[in-house]
Amino acid sequence: MIALWWLLACGGGAERELTVLAAASLTDAYQDMALAFEQAHPGVDVVLSVAGSQTLATQIRHGIGADVFASANEAHIRAVADEGLVAAPRALARNALVLAVRSDTHPVEFAALDEVGSLVVGDTDVPVGRYTATLLDAAEQSYGEAWRAGVEARVVSREPSVRLVAAKVAMGEADAALVYATDARAVPGLRAIAVPATEQPPEYFHARLTDSTHPELAEAWLAFVESAEGQRILAEHGFDAP
Repeated sequence: MIALWWLLACGGGAERELTVLAAASLTDAYQDMALAFEQAHPGVDVVLSVAGSQTLATQIRHGIGADVFASANEAHIRAVADEGLVAAPRALARNALVLAVRSDTHPVEFAALDEVGSLVVGDTDVPVGRYTATLLDAAEQSYGEAWRAGVEARVVSREPSVRLVAAKVAMGEADAALVYATDARAVPGLRAIAVPATEQPPEYFHARLTDSTHPELAEAWLAFVESAEGQRILAEHGFDAP
């Protein structure tokens, strides 16, 4: 019904582009989401632009032409909402942090993270970096200040997106990384190791840009992501419901 209503409102099957800005960790799921949405909405071309959520928020502030923003945390999308650049954000999915190592190496226990050869994490401006800091803060209460100092001493790189964090390990440039479970699953050659749960698991939010060229279509996309079909696609890529 949404597809039929939109086609009638827009005068038939004229080609329309819907530009979706998405956190890098949503790449694979949103590629499948875009295909399914295009099939349900003939004449629509979904254009995905993926990067770290902080980069996308900056692009929005600079007036990038886009319709939807999907952030890997609430802070970045709330900030641009407070500036009147996106409509009211709403939750779309949850993720989890894991310790990633190459699948051809021995597993590393999280408690022994201070003993790995090299560690890559997300930059503190990136959602995965913030979630990592929260995790390490909590773990320090159990393992002690010396453990935390040892972990920090192993950090050789802080990357601007979670995909770059995972890629460093996959390419053999680091021994371990703290990434989302979905990225450890999506990047070939990685093995995921469980870490202690935190009170603030990674949660994703999305919203329509207030200057969207196609606001009705943008709202249709948000509804599709939240629908049973959209949640099924996210679940296939390892995401949990919000």
